[in-house]
Amino acid sequence: MTETTDAPLLTRRSARTAPWLRLSLASVFAIGTVALIWLAAVPFGPLVCPAVYPAPPNCFEGNREGSALIMTLVVGVLYAVTLLAAVLPGTRRVPMAAGVVLLAVAPFVAYAVVAWSPGFPL
Repeated sequence: MTETTDAPLLTRRSARTAPWLRLSLASVFAIGTVALIWLAAVPFGPLVCPAVYPAPPNCFEGNREGSALIMTLVVGVLYAVTLLAAVLPGTRRVPMAAGVVLLAVAPFVAYAVVAWSPGFPL
């Protein structure tokens, strides 16, 4: 008889802690993406630029800063939406899980956009 009463308590407890686990993952992904953008993509860019004159726009660090700012804002908005999906009552787990997945993919997309897009100077 104690097994049936313990199961719902365990389910409620795991349902209560699951959003915080997802939010901590989302936080790590968001902070990691922003760090990758500003510490790797902006200073180093595409790593290899062709030896032509004039150089492509993505070879100038100043042009990558504008793209980095836009991608930082996109990651921030995505993180805020994920946070709201976790905190607001009555929302399902699907939007929060989708936000975590998108934040997990964000470093790859952000690096490609910042390093290889033409960008614009600030």
